[in-house]
Amino acid sequence: MAGRVIELRDEAVGLEAFVVVDHELFPVSAGGTRMAPDVSVEEVGRLARAMTWKFAALQLEYAGAKAGVRFAGSPDERSQVFAAYLRALEPYAETFLTGPDLGTNPSDFPVDHGHEVPLWARDFEGLGMDDLAAGHGVKAAAAEALRRAGCHVEGATMAIEGFGKVGAGTARAWSQAGGRVVGASTVYGLVADPNGLDVEALITLRARHGDRFVEHAGPPLRLREELFRLECDVIVPGARPGAVTTDVARDLRCSVVAPGANAPYASGAVETLHERGIIALPDFVANAGGVHLYESVESLAPRAALARIEELIADATARVLARAEADGTTPMAAALAAARAWLETQRPGEGAAIAALFPRE
Repeated sequence: MAGRVIELRDEAVGLEAFVVVDHELFPVSAGGTRMAPDVSVEEVGRLARAMTWKFAALQLEYAGAKAGVRFAGSPDERSQVFAAYLRALEPYAETFLTGPDLGTNPSDFPVDHGHEVPLWARDFEGLGMDDLAAGHGVKAAAAEALRRAGCHVEGATMAIEGFGKVGAGTARAWSQAGGRVVGASTVYGLVADPNGLDVEALITLRARHGDRFVEHAGPPLRLREELFRLECDVIVPGARPGAVTTDVARDLRCSVVAPGANAPYASGAVETLHERGIIALPDFVANAGGVHLYESVESLAPRAALARIEELIADATARVLARAEADGTTPMAAALAAARAWLETQRPGEGAAIAALFPRE
């Protein structure tokens, strides 16, 4: 793993956290903070690299970064640990920008209430705008991929791994567009129905039961691993990195993979999917809606912002798929080539450092 690791500790409250800054080609880095009992420097480093690719693909002058907070205690302990984390970040306030990710929420990050609450910190129709922005982006990317294959969202089926923040936003966006969500999984199992699940009922159950909502959803509970064997048009990997292995890629029964999670593809998976004729969308293109929430639509009203995010993600997806077709390569390779080319124009003379940020061809 390249980059710089900043360790943040406070033994008095049990804080164990770290920030990985992927490179220093730009003075400011950015990326979310995830909180989990087993989050590791290696995982966070991989996610920081994904943020580097995302920012370059969006032509934004930030270095990719990510933060991890290890925590497995009570709610009261959590508030103390997170407050200590925010204090430990204060010396880096001008050089590392962060916000919610897996295990954290907009409410964890203080907002100056002397001004209007920023768009990313608001709720809209019962879900957080950060969740909806990412979800509408994933929906738009999947819809564009299907369109190029001659299909439409209306009636198209989707299965979502990790029905959490982004998963719920994606499910709502997909169902509102006329698609069917036929599977949703969490660490506690999978619920599936080929006729379509009631997305709003699932969101309500998730608010009440957390990840255990699958135990109360109605359809018989199945093993979570079975999600990747469901027959559907679109699969959304939405949990931890590396979920789509080569074995999973060989078993998938879908036309499009549209990631909600960062770094979902294990080594060799993208190539396996390409050989099978499955469109494997780059995660840093499909799930970039949250970045647009901060950078492109912050002055718009929520509904207009989500519509604009869909347009931006659909356009980006169309460009990547067109380049991949023209070059005879994977969408991932096409997106990485475009991102690298932009970065080289911004930092001429840094060829060796930039090359280290991208996979060897």
